[in-house]
Amino acid sequence: MQNFVLVTDSTIDESAAYFAQHDIKCAPLSFTIDDRTTEEDSFQTISYKQFYDLLRAGKMSSTSQAKLETFLKLFRQALEGGQDVLYVGFSAGLSGSYDAGCMARDELAPEFPDRKIICVNTLSATGGERILVDKARELRDSGCSAEVTAEAIEQIRRHVIHLITVNDLGHLHRGGRLSRTSAVVGSLLGIKPIIWVNDEGKLGVGHKVRGRQKAIEYLADRTIREIADKNQVVRICHGDCEADADLLAARLLEKGGIHSEKQIVGTVIGSHTGPGVLVCNFIGGDRTPD
Repeated sequence: MQNFVLVTDSTIDESAAYFAQHDIKCAPLSFTIDDRTTEEDSFQTISYKQFYDLLRAGKMSSTSQAKLETFLKLFRQALEGGQDVLYVGFSAGLSGSYDAGCMARDELAPEFPDRKIICVNTLSATGGERILVDKARELRDSGCSAEVTAEAIEQIRRHVIHLITVNDLGHLHRGGRLSRTSAVVGSLLGIKPIIWVNDEGKLGVGHKVRGRQKAIEYLADRTIREIADKNQVVRICHGDCEADADLLAARLLEKGGIHSEKQIVGTVIGSHTGPGVLVCNFIGGDRTPD
């Protein structure tokens, strides 16, 4: 038996096979589009092509945090089986899901005084959150306790870098990240903001470049400059723009000898970033804006 049960959120944007293969429990967030609410399920109910095509057609998608009831169920199953729980959660600066996990911990702790329930705010999303979940899995599988694993994740979480660019500024405006004027003017001028995740796990708009090609080159150059170890694999996350992701991967390899893996940005994150979002996630130095 493993030392603890590892729980995370659907916002690591991974496949159902990933969760099953690595014995990781997943608390799904939800999205609502066309008056239909669906829990994230690794694009099993709706394909990523269908989802992003709906957004391109002008459909609006809203999102909801993971439910308290889900965390209570997942945690209780582990605790009743005699295991501790480590929840490695989606940034509390972007969602209330982490708080729901903490509420479940507080509700169940008195009932299971001999067990530990630990919640860690990753301050990350999508591929960045995935990096930290993978680290937690590796430590769990090597025999580390939930406490040791949580401490390790907390030590590196502010070194997980998120470099992000988007294709459509309208999604950022609707999410409250850009004013309407900035979104309209930026779109007319072809401005592509470089978005980053700060130490509080919130989004900030930093450097701005003109044109998609320059944005891709900027992501590659800055990743090469900031990555802590060029032997690590960079996670490239994209919102149904595989050609751009391939170009970014090629630039990382040509310019820096850096290898990468691609993954699709899921429905919850994609609801707020839109089609064409492109992200580089890796372990680097401090999180700092331009």
